[in-house]
Amino acid sequence: MTEKDIAKSINTHSVKPIIGLAILILILKIINIYFFENDPISPILIIIFSIGGCMYIFQKVLVDLLVTVKGTVSTKE
Repeated sequence: MTEKDIAKSINTHSVKPIIGLAILILILKIINIYFFENDPISPILIIIFSIGGCMYIFQKVLVDLLVTVKGTVSTKE
């Protein structure tokens, strides 16, 4: 796999988690406005969500890199 293929894999798998994190943080902000008198969102919570998103992307990219279709790897005995 070339560097270009790896970059394409990262871009492919990073779109959904980034959009999901943005929507999740927006929902948390709306909940804070209505239920907690506009308290700020905890930075620790945002960091935890971001690390989770990064781990998801890393897992998907590693699966693309390391898992091969059965029969494509030639083995000599």
